[in-house]
Amino acid sequence: MRLFLRLSQNLTNWTGEVTGPLVIAITFVLVWEVLLRYVFHSPTIWAHETSGFFYGAYFLLGGAYTLSRRSHVNVGIFYDNFPPRVRAIVDLVTWALFYLFCGVLVWRSGQAAWVAVLRMEYSPSAWGPPTWPIKLIVPLAAGLMLLEGLTKTINDLYIAIKGHELVVKTEKKGGV
Repeated sequence: MRLFLRLSQNLTNWTGEVTGPLVIAITFVLVWEVLLRYVFHSPTIWAHETSGFFYGAYFLLGGAYTLSRRSHVNVGIFYDNFPPRVRAIVDLVTWALFYLFCGVLVWRSGQAAWVAVLRMEYSPSAWGPPTWPIKLIVPLAAGLMLLEGLTKTINDLYIAIKGHELVVKTEKKGGV
């Protein structure tokens, strides 16, 4: 069990560290577009779509990392005042919706991604980049969210039963 949790957390940490620098790429693309458009009066046909692809990948792949850090929005007016065991039990009950959402997202986006790969889909824009790689990221990111959700559920079960968190040491390599 601890090995599974450690591997899951290491994968989530790695994903967060890899996707974090996409913010720099998005910034570079947008600054480049602004520079070309307003200084040289020569806009690009690729910058808007490229920044959208980078942001989509960043947003989707960062979800599991955000979940591992417990940084998603939470209605804390009551929740934050509960003892850890009660919070864990509340989370266990509400996680059914999380699993339903992520499961449907993996299933439906996986179907769409598979069709996009088979067709080698491209954008209908003037630039026309391939869209199938970003469509593959959606089920991958949802799968990572499910994995991180399972890790959290295991921890919540442990807290509900034992009263304290299951401590798992992960490898930390600086960075994020």
